[in-house]
Amino acid sequence: MARLHDVVVDSRHPPSLARFWAATLDGYAVAPYDDAELARLRANGIGDLLADPEGNEFCVRS
Repeated sequence: MARLHDVVVDSRHPPSLARFWAATLDGYAVAPYDDAELARLRANGIGDLLADPEGNEFCVRS
């Protein structure tokens, strides 16, 4: 039986999408990325997204 591990969704405004899914799904919350994940994202050229004043430095975690 196959299992779904991750879902990736492209969004123009990731913080809003993260808050929506955290509120929709039981047991999930919006949390800041840890330092290791921020360093990985910046190393992959995603640093500009992290400078968003709306707070793109968030992901949904269980």
